Amino acid sequence: MATFSDPTFSSTNYSSFRPRYRDSLYTDFLIPYHHGPRETLLDLGCGPGIVTRPLSRFFTSVIGTDPSAVMLSSARTDTPTAEYPNITYRQASAEDLPFLADASVDMVVVGQAAHWFDHPRWWREMARVVRPGGTIAAWGYRDWIFTEYPKASVLVRKYSADQDKMGACWSQPGRSYVDDRLRVLRPSEAEWEDVLRWEWDPVFKAPATEEEKKGALRPVQGDDGKEGFGKLVKTDEPLMVQRLRLKDVENYWRTWSCLHAWKEKHPQHKARRDGGEGDIIDWAMDEMAKEEGWESDWPEKEVELAWGHGLVIARRK
Repeated sequence: MATFSDPTFSSTNYSSFRPRYRDSLYTDFLIPYHHGPRETLLDLGCGPGIVTRPLSRFFTSVIGTDPSAVMLSSARTDTPTAEYPNITYRQASAEDLPFLADASVDMVVVGQAAHWFDHPRWWREMARVVRPGGTIAAWGYRDWIFTEYPKASVLVRKYSADQDKMGACWSQPGRSYVDDRLRVLRPSEAEWEDVLRWEWDPVFKAPATEEEKKGALRPVQGDDGKEGFGKLVKTDEPLMVQRLRLKDVENYWRTWSCLHAWKEKHPQHKARRDGGEGDIIDWAMDEMAKEEGWESDWPEKEVELAWGHGLVIARRK
């Protein structure tokens, strides 16, 4: 993903404001699924180490890779050796890992990154480096909703997807892949087995019209009937539901790659926080506050966010 390699991209903000996964992802799903040794874990597209660090307690050696030197700089800063002596980071693409021997990895994880990969090349490399009986797991999350604010949720979708907003600034087809719960990831039945999927979509806690539900919750396009889909075993639990102040929702929104691309196209529009008259995130937050009737102190208002997701896990034959 070229945006994350841009020296002007703030990996510090990315690390600070991206949502975190529930620990049950690791303790109740990934680790119980895994069979055999837990010597080497590989975290692909590790970014600032959001997944690398919490999983390190389960493995002897952990390697986080990312093509972005900017991201890896944050990862190393946030991963003190005294606290995480078994973690190393390397700059590398997911499709080319020459420093890893054949069948040398026990588990591979990919959090919110697999939609950017060259999938045929990546699957070939995974078949090479993962040992027989080893595990691969990849997951990604969609746009959030405000569970208590349907009107604001519709606007999240509007500003992220409409072509006259930020929709034209996403790298494709990666964006559509994560929108469709990563159903594009189909492990070859000749090389992988025991394929399971965990998918979840949020629902509103506040009353919402059918039009609001349709506007905020994009239907999944990927089918579930082809080779490699496996078995959908979990649909009743989210990976991420968090309460945040609205000013931190704005901070999170500003970590999106599409915003970075939008700013390159519209350099005349600067964020108010940077001394400008406002950019597309300012406009979106203004419209949300107006539609939902949030008071002038809305940045301090605490709200609940929920992200739909898709996860696929498989075992090397």
